[in-house]
Parts: sequence; C-alpha cells; structure tokens
Amino acid sequence: MRQPAGRSPRRSGGERKPREERWAELIEVATQIFYEKGYDGASLQDIADRLGMLKGSLYYYIQSKEDLLFDVISTVHKDGLAVVRARSEIEGDPLQRLENVIRGHVEHTCRHLVPTAVFLHELSSLPIDRREEILGSEHAYQGVFRDLVHEGQAAGQVRPDLDPRLAALSILGSTNWVYRWFRPGGEFSPEQIGGEMAEMAIRGIATDEALRSRAS
Repeated sequence: MRQPAGRSPRRSGGERKPREERWAELIEVATQIFYEKGYDGASLQDIADRLGMLKGSLYYYIQSKEDLLFDVISTVHKDGLAVVRARSEIEGDPLQRLENVIRGHVEHTCRHLVPTAVFLHELSSLPIDRREEILGSEHAYQGVFRDLVHEGQAAGQVRPDLDPRLAALSILGSTNWVYRWFRPGGEFSPEQIGGEMAEMAIRGIATDEALRSRAS
C-alpha cells in the first residue's frame, strides 16, 4: 500500500524557505501526491495541505495543475537523461558504453521508483505538444540508446540486421519495467539487476565476433 509522505507544518512568515528550496519541495511533494492518487485524482489542495501552505500560495510557483505535472515530469526526464548521458561518455567501445548506459538506467530507476512511476503513468496525461517538449523531437533519452546501437553497428559489434530504433525501444521497454517489481532491500540489488539486464541486452544484439571478444 502506498504511504503518503509526512505533512509539513505551516510556517510563519519569518520562517519562509528560500524560493529555490520551496520549489524543490513542491516538486517532491507533487510527485508523491501524483503517485498516490494519480494525476486525475490529485488536487492542488492536496499538494498545498501536504506542504502546509495555502492553496493560493501555489500560484506563486505555477499557473495550473497541468503546469505542475509538466514540471514534475520534466524534472524526472532531465535527471534520468543526465544519468544515461554521463554513462554514455565513459571511455570504451560502443558495446561497453551501451552496457554502462543500461546499468545506469536500471540503477537510477531502482533508486527513484516513485518519480519513475509518475513519469511512465502520467506522461500521457499531458497534451501531445507538451509531451514532445519534454521528450524532444528526437526523443533524447531513447536517442542515447539508439545512437550507441548505431555506433555498434558501424564498429561491427552489433548485428547489421537490427533496426537501431527498435533495438533501443526493446531495451528501454524491458528495463523500464523494473519499477513494477523491484523492491528496495529485496533479494536483488540495483547493481545486480542492472548488470544482468545489461548482459542479456548485449547478448541479444551483439555479433558473434563481438561476443567472443567480450568473453576473452
């Protein structure tokens, strides 16, 4: 059963937090509320109550509930994208870098289950143009995986019969699903899951020669 975060006590005027700190807290609380109740079931009053502030005060930061969902999902996407981009830049051949990216994506997902769930469940609640604004015209997150598959084909490490976009979607589809069954403190650690899922993905797309090279 989902457990709500604790409600913040109301603060007097002299105890107001800096705007940046309050904004970060707003995003965190809104993410939790959207997770607990879903976007349609959540209200700005729910979020204001959890923050210990008046509903009207939220409009200092946002214009609507849709704007808040947009900011929440943008934050989740930006944080995850930073992780996979950083992993893709670690020195190595395309398959090594793809392995790093898959590991990073899975580990990040396991450690941020609530934001991941909100992103995957509620992205479709936004209008198409706002979804595209987050994802980018080239789907930047997917693009990190797709580009590495393409580089692997150019290096002779990835099977040439595969479509890079379909391969990227397949990898993301399987790894994204981790959020549905991973349990913190359970039998498998984020690192173990990331390592095994990366190994399975690489074995599914690599050429025989590349697999032999990795084994040696």
